[in-house]
Amino acid sequence: MAEDYRRMDGAGMDPFPLVKQQVQSSVRQLEADMATWRDLLKRTNTHTNQSFQRSHRSVRKQLKQLNNHIKALSQTVTAVESQRARFPNIDDEELENRKNFVTETKTIVEGYQKLVNDPATKEKRESDKRKVEALKAEPENDFSPIGDGRFSKRMQDQEELEEKQDDMLEDMQTVLGRLGVAANNIDLELAEHKELLKELDTEIDTAQGRMGTAMKKLQKLLGTSSNSKICCLLIMFLMVIILLAIAVLG
Repeated sequence: MAEDYRRMDGAGMDPFPLVKQQVQSSVRQLEADMATWRDLLKRTNTHTNQSFQRSHRSVRKQLKQLNNHIKALSQTVTAVESQRARFPNIDDEELENRKNFVTETKTIVEGYQKLVNDPATKEKRESDKRKVEALKAEPENDFSPIGDGRFSKRMQDQEELEEKQDDMLEDMQTVLGRLGVAANNIDLELAEHKELLKELDTEIDTAQGRMGTAMKKLQKLLGTSSNSKICCLLIMFLMVIILLAIAVLG
């Protein structure tokens, strides 16, 4: 979504409504996945149950993505709030609605984040792990509940590898999100400089117009008589001398 934020300027597309819909959809998906996660946490051994482990990795990834999106949305709100004149299509009521949406969504996501990181959750997972390790310590036989210990170890190693890969991908996505936000800030600065250059061009055009009018009047005055030409030249010469004296003495 980061590329959507780059177009957040007065003349470009407003990405907030589209991103808002995507975030709302992501929150609904997270709510459904969290229900599954809580059910598996309660009734399964989290250390050996692959469904729980996949669910755990999934909700962690979703939480991280939503936090990045909320942060980016918050920055677009701040950009509008700090430069109200550049966004006339966003009135105060709409701006307040956007701030409330960001705040409410952030509260929901933080609630799920706390649940995933809750000490009770950690204790349940560690307890499940201790149970499995206790069973592994018992002599294995054909009726062993854990089956082939070597196979279980390979499965555990594979799951840990997948989790590390997921973490790496999440970190890469976070970096890309930050780059997108930085690009958005650069675009805002460039748009502001563009407006300043437009104002400068307008002022130069106005000054050139006034200078042209003055030159026409001067040419008309110089064309009237030789005495007028001489007087004007003397006046201009004196003005140059005075300006040079001021520059030197100043």
